[in-house]
Amino acid sequence: MSLWRNAWSDQRTFARAAIGGGAIARGAILGETRGTVLVIDDDQDMRWAIRNILADTGIDVAEAGAGMPGIEIAARCAPDAVLLDIRMPGIDGEEVLRRLKHHHKDLPVIVVTAHGTISGAIDAIRAGAFEYITKPFRNDRLLDVVGRAVLRHRALAIATTARVRGAITSVMGNSDPVQLLVDQIEAVMGTDYSVLIRGETGAGKEVVARCLHENGPRAAHPLVVVDCGSVVDTLIDSEFFGHEKGAYTGATNRHRGWFEAAAKGGTLFLDEIGNLSPTGQKALLRVLEERVIHRVGSTTPISIDVRVIAATNEALEDRIDSAGFREDLFFRLAEYVIVVPPLRTRREDIEFLARRFLDQARDSLGRPRIDITPAALDLLRGYDWPGNARELRSVLRRAALVASDAVAVAQVAFCLTGRGSRAAPPTRPQPDGMALRGRVRDKVREVERDAVVEALERAGGNKAEAARQLGIDYKTYRTKLKTLTEPGRADGNGRS
Repeated sequence: MSLWRNAWSDQRTFARAAIGGGAIARGAILGETRGTVLVIDDDQDMRWAIRNILADTGIDVAEAGAGMPGIEIAARCAPDAVLLDIRMPGIDGEEVLRRLKHHHKDLPVIVVTAHGTISGAIDAIRAGAFEYITKPFRNDRLLDVVGRAVLRHRALAIATTARVRGAITSVMGNSDPVQLLVDQIEAVMGTDYSVLIRGETGAGKEVVARCLHENGPRAAHPLVVVDCGSVVDTLIDSEFFGHEKGAYTGATNRHRGWFEAAAKGGTLFLDEIGNLSPTGQKALLRVLEERVIHRVGSTTPISIDVRVIAATNEALEDRIDSAGFREDLFFRLAEYVIVVPPLRTRREDIEFLARRFLDQARDSLGRPRIDITPAALDLLRGYDWPGNARELRSVLRRAALVASDAVAVAQVAFCLTGRGSRAAPPTRPQPDGMALRGRVRDKVREVERDAVVEALERAGGNKAEAARQLGIDYKTYRTKLKTLTEPGRADGNGRS
């Protein structure tokens, strides 16, 4: 830093010139570009100079006086570029550059140093630096390099945004609620914030979690998925942190836990975090605070670099007062909250999803295109879908088994009533003397219908195999399948 101190008066003069009269040059270089630049430099005067040079460009400046704080800020504020000093106490700039490029491969890092050499510039570029500037620098040179870096990063961000929007809408639909969901994803995907994803069962929480990981700075590292409802309380430490051989009876080999599997830059997705026991919550909170784990049976600490994404189908804060969920853990996990809309709030997506699920069923059955009638779509739109898209997929796959060329109303109604649907069509009123007989007949028909369709499911759509499984001949099976599932057949005798 001493060489820079000797040249400080010259740089201060440059800064004042830019602040006082360089607006035209800045506008020509940066245009309407806006963004955030992170300055990592232990010299406070240097940070002051850069902040003031960039003050009128519309670019926000974040500052860090050392390497580690700089790395942490970069993870949390997702800057568009970094201005990095090489010579700093503690972690030097070369190590900071390596770590930044490891976790943020598209982030432009501009090396700024008073110790400029050709070999140093070459080494910095080889290590992934966007550009190399020697102190004291000309302010127009700084503005030019920063402007190009921000524009490049913004262009990459726009491409990523388009990719994310396409990935989500191609799976979930194009409704306004889905567009708002994408906006939430975009706001946090480039950061290291812990994210809590809220949504009903089957709404698509894991789709969102995977999108966050695959389009974020940790995409090149593992995504480890944990079903918190399946974690046995007595094995929590072993599952989360791993164990050494011989750590307890039955531990015949060393085992890597979930955190260690994701430890080097990965993401840990904790699905249905609300099912985690108090013991598991305590263990999870400890590792999130300390960022260090120990395998069971070992005293060797293992540092972890992990992003945590959690999902829940309930309002966890409502369980805090009843001691069902730890408040401190909730705030650790909910640095940012994404809400996945239920299917009943975006009924305009149902046709898109229905056709997508029917295409998937067609591919798995090896059959020609399966269409769906307008009346059947209306019935789907009128249902509340407590199981959301997952339930819709199940209904359409089952309907595809019994449909010929198009799924009709009766087949959709059958698949829904088989689940106790609130969308079940009303039964015909019957005379009092026939009520018991009618109920018995309907129950027998329902059991028969379920057996016929389930056999077809197990047989992968092969009717001959389904008939063999039920112990009836092929002709009888085809007749039952037709009379029990086709439109216009109200009972097992084929009477409408």
